[in-house]
Amino acid sequence: MVTRSTVEQARAKTAESANVIEELRRRYDLLTHSQKRIAEYIVDQAQAVAFSTVDQMAAQLGVNPSTIVRFCYRLGLNGFPDLQERMRQVVRGQLSRADEQVEAGATGAHLQGTTYGESLAHDLRNLQRTIMGLTVDDLNRAVDQLVAARRVCVVAGFSAYSLSHYFGMVLSRLRPDVHILAADEGVSKVRLAETNALDCLVAFTFPRYAQFTLRCALWGRQQKSTIIAVTDTPISAVGQIADTVLVAAPTGTGMQNSMVAPMAVANALLNGVIASKGTAALERYNSSDALFESLNSFLLKLDQGD
Repeated sequence: MVTRSTVEQARAKTAESANVIEELRRRYDLLTHSQKRIAEYIVDQAQAVAFSTVDQMAAQLGVNPSTIVRFCYRLGLNGFPDLQERMRQVVRGQLSRADEQVEAGATGAHLQGTTYGESLAHDLRNLQRTIMGLTVDDLNRAVDQLVAARRVCVVAGFSAYSLSHYFGMVLSRLRPDVHILAADEGVSKVRLAETNALDCLVAFTFPRYAQFTLRCALWGRQQKSTIIAVTDTPISAVGQIADTVLVAAPTGTGMQNSMVAPMAVANALLNGVIASKGTAALERYNSSDALFESLNSFLLKLDQGD
């Protein structure tokens, strides 16, 4: 029988596992090169850490097993078995939040064996992996920061810029004073110069990580602005200095990253802002719609959208 005590114990274990990831993120800059490799492996390969031996993990990383054991003690853990148990809790938590995959897999059966099917199936796995790694607390915190900020600056570079443009455009229809920053010599730098502790900077950053995005985040950190990072790992350069980190899987089957899962995270945040601001967001959104209608911006009118 599942009791309240059992549920509370499970939650406590999950929190302990999350604390390990947070501790790695907090200490990352202080680690040696080999320790950074171990930290990255733990964050990115939770399942492998949970179910492999210390010798197997050492072989994958090309380090001595004793190096991994000492690293565990440095984190305040009781050796490698303690790390394994905490990573197992992470994996169990991911599995418990996963929806049934059978129907989703059957949906793409007619594309099986094609480049298109492989690409779409990979995007679906990215999305599932991203969903399993998110928590309500992290999403709520990000939404609260977006709503409370005096000004929101949204920044990204290269292919991730499409995310910042979409996110900033919609967010500006839900709340005032939203700015999309681009890697130019003009308005973006003026907006950054105006930021302070009352503001929030949202950074979308994925490998190979745009220098411009990191520089903006570092400036925001210096100005004591709140930083939200949507990135591939909490120990990415921007992830390490962010107040809130939302991890999204960006890998693709081709030469380019896939922005499907990061876009879903962006959309989830926008829906969270709508839910949080309620009537105020709806009124602002409707007001912008009225402006677009008066400017004849769209082919379809509002009553033709269904």
